[in-house]
Amino acid sequence: MEPWKWPSSTSRSSAIATLKEVLAAYPREGQGDVDKGGWAYAEGDLADGAARLEFKSGVGQFAKFFNGGKPFVDDVEFTVGTDAVAVKSASRVGDSDLGVNAKRLNYIAAKLRDKAWDAPDVGSL
Repeated sequence: MEPWKWPSSTSRSSAIATLKEVLAAYPREGQGDVDKGGWAYAEGDLADGAARLEFKSGVGQFAKFFNGGKPFVDDVEFTVGTDAVAVKSASRVGDSDLGVNAKRLNYIAAKLRDKAWDAPDVGSL
């Protein structure tokens, strides 16, 4: 997936602050019928330019049947470079996430585009 680039007039520290602001605004109860189990920082907090977040999806009957009653957990990693943010998203379990990772990243990318970032949508991951 392509890195998300902040405006050239923005400093790296300001870009990190904007990214943290957008992530903090991501609904804890989920959005678009994904991430109903919430999310949290698992490693780092972007202060040094890197973080891994855990998003929990698939609460309910689907999770009970396929994952022993536990929510599905996806990892999203952000690594801030000199002019862009590298993003990696992956499900911990299974071959397909039914488009959940793409929905999540597209939501975040849209919020960054609202702040003049070049953050293209992604297809199914």
